[in-house]
Amino acid sequence: MAFPAGSVSDYINRLQERSLNYQNEHLGGSPLISIISAFYNDAKYFESAYYSIIHQTFQNFEWLIVDANSNDPASMELLKELPSRSRKVAVIHQPTNQGVSAARNLAASKAAGKYLFFMDPDDLLDPTYLEKCLLFLELNPEFSLVNSYSIGFEAEEYWWDHGFRYPRRFFEQNWVTGRLLFRKADFLALGGYDAEFRFYEDWELWLHALSEGQKAWTIPEYLDCYRRSHSGLLARSRRNAAEIDTITRTILERYASARDTLPEEFALQPYRFDTASLSETLTISNSLHRDNPGRRLLCFFPHLEIGGADKFNLDLLRHLKDRGYDITLVTTIPAEHRWYAEFYAITPDIFEPRHLGHKGHWLKLATYLIESRHIDICLVSNSYYAYYLLPFLRQRFPQLAIVDYTHTEDPGWRAGGYARVSCQMLPYLDSQVVASKYLAAFYDSLTEMRSPKLRVCPINVDTSYWQGNPTLRQEARQRLNLPPDQPILFFPARITAQKRPLMLVDIVKALRRQVGNVVVLALALGELLEPLRMAIQREGLTEHIRLLPPASAEEMRGFYAASDMLLLPSGYEGISLAIYEAMGMGLPIVASAVGGQAELVTPETGCLVPLGQGDQVEVEQYVKILNDLIQSPQRRSQLGKQARERVVNHFDLRHMADRMEEIFQEALTARQEAKNNSEAHCLAIATELLAWFNEYSEVDDSWGYICNERNYFKARVEAMETSKFWKLRKLWFKLKRRLGLTTEEP
Repeated sequence: MAFPAGSVSDYINRLQERSLNYQNEHLGGSPLISIISAFYNDAKYFESAYYSIIHQTFQNFEWLIVDANSNDPASMELLKELPSRSRKVAVIHQPTNQGVSAARNLAASKAAGKYLFFMDPDDLLDPTYLEKCLLFLELNPEFSLVNSYSIGFEAEEYWWDHGFRYPRRFFEQNWVTGRLLFRKADFLALGGYDAEFRFYEDWELWLHALSEGQKAWTIPEYLDCYRRSHSGLLARSRRNAAEIDTITRTILERYASARDTLPEEFALQPYRFDTASLSETLTISNSLHRDNPGRRLLCFFPHLEIGGADKFNLDLLRHLKDRGYDITLVTTIPAEHRWYAEFYAITPDIFEPRHLGHKGHWLKLATYLIESRHIDICLVSNSYYAYYLLPFLRQRFPQLAIVDYTHTEDPGWRAGGYARVSCQMLPYLDSQVVASKYLAAFYDSLTEMRSPKLRVCPINVDTSYWQGNPTLRQEARQRLNLPPDQPILFFPARITAQKRPLMLVDIVKALRRQVGNVVVLALALGELLEPLRMAIQREGLTEHIRLLPPASAEEMRGFYAASDMLLLPSGYEGISLAIYEAMGMGLPIVASAVGGQAELVTPETGCLVPLGQGDQVEVEQYVKILNDLIQSPQRRSQLGKQARERVVNHFDLRHMADRMEEIFQEALTARQEAKNNSEAHCLAIATELLAWFNEYSEVDDSWGYICNERNYFKARVEAMETSKFWKLRKLWFKLKRRLGLTTEEP
């Protein structure tokens, strides 16, 4: 799972910024979650913990704070006035300090909630932690308790990605420290915490639960923050080594007989074809505070990766946040989410449904999010799965404005890709937004007539950010160890089939014969990276094509500044974001004449090469243009100057944000004026298709992952000695068996 910030301290600072506004004092009936905290002279850090609780995205809770006879004046004053802050908070006083376990058990006996959440009053929670734990247990009734990956902060800083998935490992050590959600009935069936233990009471409880057949899960997201203190309980335990050894032996001996009966691994149930459950909804009451009608946005994106479409999403959401929008994100395909931190800085309200349950539950989750957040606008962009939800969302939320945004047609994927499915789902959309006039014309060819819902909104660029200067260029060249006068080409794209990286090798190979010391900077990211590396080595171009690591926006700006031209021989595009950025940085453009790129790149700003087959004729055209530009610094400078002027005058990012907000308001108005949309309610067919798609896409996601691994596997075989080959082959079969795609042995 990707990190929510660049460092632990950055993440903790973000949680403490006090910029959230999820609080709602209205419980709406009995609390569903009872938060339990044992308190003893804990005033020092309590305010941060209080803020992280009171602004959780799940608001139907009570907070029971058990005071173990605090005697610190600040703590005593805090406890006295605390219930007046929120009617969700109740303080239970113990006449004597009987330890953490006894305090928690006391609160559990008085808790009204169906679920118990245990938390110390000096720790912090991600705003979505309670909600995600609750959703997981509601969707997976065979599990009794759930937590998440955690973060250690203060005295020690670390990201902790261990948890309950491998239960037998708990006989090695305790992998989980508190702050989790427990079904109250299952907790009480165990008798609660064993109050005899001063240390490791959590560990004892986990092993007790596992030995009784209770299942536990860890959500693979960093949602739980554990304050590491030099004076805390854990630090004190280290000074009592003999007692710790005795407790450890006692715990392990107590549950030794259960060790071999535990499963090796817990797993979520896979999806099985089921139409009946698709009509079910979650019966969770959770009404979040929202006072900005018309600006509550739910986005369905495939992932939060590095790429042009994701950068558009990022830029759009930043502007919308500045304009007062409340934003919730849902991602729908497996990914590393390398830009998770960037999106998290805009909104922490990010959901990856596969972490919470199989695809049969995703419609329930979408419905729940729309209801709890009072969503006005749903934006779908490049999320194939989300389109299959639209018939149900339209039927259930007739006033919800639904808008999609498409960047390009994909001639090699499902007869046009997202463009085609957008046209098929037109009855459920209030507005179709495309990135170029070219794509609008393609839509016309699919529908045989211009849809009144079709709008054009170019992705544009932040010209105040994407601009170069001599100092930035000099610093970037020094950092990259580039000669000051060497002409540099930049290939700022993922190494994928769409971008034709192997054709890049052919171009550089031919260009080297004419100009000698040509240098191209390229990003080392994408599924064809290994074939590209091998081609570079085979052609002796390691000094001419330099592969750079994946970069932040600031680092990318340095790469552009160090370069003299952009080279992008893509097989297809809408309009590449890289071209917008390069023009903002004052670079001339050499790219393929595909999609709507001629709407941006004119003869005064660069050269577009007609698309061929990647053959010698096409390569020669690129080489001729690049050679002329390399030999003519003055022409390069003039083209670059005009390129920047063009995007500043016509394609600034503010224009895009204005246009998208205008489209949102049009969609809201159209939805308010719309009739019941009876033609959109053919749910029998939609149900069948969604159930089929759930089952198909489970295999498709797994197979896509397998195929990527297979391509990598094949690329590496040529350069691998025999013993390594067989080791990798064994791992390949193990992966297929894990995903249920084979029972074959290697």
